[in-house]
Amino acid sequence: MKKILFSLCAFAMIFVSACDLDLKPTSSISTEEALRSMDDAQKLRRDIYITMRNSLNSGAPVYLMELMSDSFHGSITYGNRNGEYYKWEMRSTFGNVESLWGSAYYLVALANFLEDGIPALQAEATAADKAKYDVILGECAFAKAYSMFILTELFCKNYSANASSDYGVMLSDKKFTTPSDQSTYVGRSSLTETYDYIERNLTKAEQLLSSVSGSEGSIYLTADAVKALEARVALTKGEYSKAAGLAAQLVDAGTYPLLASQEEFTSLWTNDSGKECIVQFWSSILSNANTDDYGYLQFTGGIYAPNYIPEKWIVDAYDKNDLRFKTWFLKTPVNLGNFSGTVYLCSKFPGNPELMSSTGASTYMHKVKPFRIAEQYLIAAEGYAMSSRPDQANKYLNLLRASRIPGWSEKNYSGDELMAQIKMERAKELYGEGFRFKDLKRWNQGFSRSEAQDKNLVIDAGSTYTELMSREASDPFFVWPIPQAEIDANPQIRNQQNTGY
Repeated sequence: MKKILFSLCAFAMIFVSACDLDLKPTSSISTEEALRSMDDAQKLRRDIYITMRNSLNSGAPVYLMELMSDSFHGSITYGNRNGEYYKWEMRSTFGNVESLWGSAYYLVALANFLEDGIPALQAEATAADKAKYDVILGECAFAKAYSMFILTELFCKNYSANASSDYGVMLSDKKFTTPSDQSTYVGRSSLTETYDYIERNLTKAEQLLSSVSGSEGSIYLTADAVKALEARVALTKGEYSKAAGLAAQLVDAGTYPLLASQEEFTSLWTNDSGKECIVQFWSSILSNANTDDYGYLQFTGGIYAPNYIPEKWIVDAYDKNDLRFKTWFLKTPVNLGNFSGTVYLCSKFPGNPELMSSTGASTYMHKVKPFRIAEQYLIAAEGYAMSSRPDQANKYLNLLRASRIPGWSEKNYSGDELMAQIKMERAKELYGEGFRFKDLKRWNQGFSRSEAQDKNLVIDAGSTYTELMSREASDPFFVWPIPQAEIDANPQIRNQQNTGY
């Protein structure tokens, strides 16, 4: 693979012929001609959304976070599909590592290109078009912050007192060029500098998107989406009071009320109603990438033959009247080679009927939901708990549980038990959505896989290599490797690979 950050072969010819959000366009023109009008800017803007949706918020960037944690056991017929992640055998040459890294930097390069070219267009634009350009610039700033934050969560250590000396990622605010002199390549910034970059771009996005009001199920970025990301970043950074305040603002505004009926909850997850969603990216059958189900159901020929089966502890964690349990888990017979049994499968991503294949079979595709209000309840609860405000933490925890569990009786916790309850609620509410690995990492607690629902159905039952694997918080593989192609091509980071690779 060629150098990812500076070559960006896909970006060398800017795509400008897309008419919708279905697919990346198939024809292109040179960069010099790619941004000459509002129409050009809108087409490039659509590519920002396509990349965020397909490359950062669906598929491997989501389900690998579950497979590398204590969420699932591999089935006896999983065929080692993504087994290198499930078994913690990470390498810097893996395709998913390179793909996520490359997509993030492609997004930055695209945003920088728009930021470089739009001011000249604004100088001759009408007032209405100037405002539209400002929105696009706000989306560019968000995209840069979001993509670098995603890389930081995975490829960097936790933010700590050592952040000024710990490695961050490579940062860029310049329009794409292909430098002939390798000495001009940038090295890895510090973690402090990386978070400064993220926060600076979020501040810019907040200003430019201030006129874009939030609404349920918005397919575009809004002022509320910026605030939601700010809250997530603050929580990850350990700025608990800030995180709690931002999340509480979103919750208390009432724009995204929690659902309280089984029918509405099922509609959200099966039909993508958009309820409770600060952002739900648009999708169609042509999108061809919007699934977070890595063979969790695998229904073929009238038989369920999953690649991965939920661990017993997560199944047992839910009240059986919980709307989430009744929607996201399917108790069914499964057939795996010579073995069969009845277990609960993850049915959180069953596939939107509108996105089925022409034969009527499920594609397991859905409209991805990068920001849900439920997460903000949990950020508020955790932020307040860590800020020594248990009253407020219990408030938001109870509000979320009351909406999910019919007949819930308010309970109040304190100290370690309060945080234990919040952690468990994050595990339940965000199950399968790509948070678990990142949560375990930022909590600095490691994990231990535990008992299977049925030992006859899981690979290497009883083995600490798979079913009963444990990983300490200090394990270097909690930090992903910089792609080897990047290391090989950029002399500035030749000696900046993460520990253990």
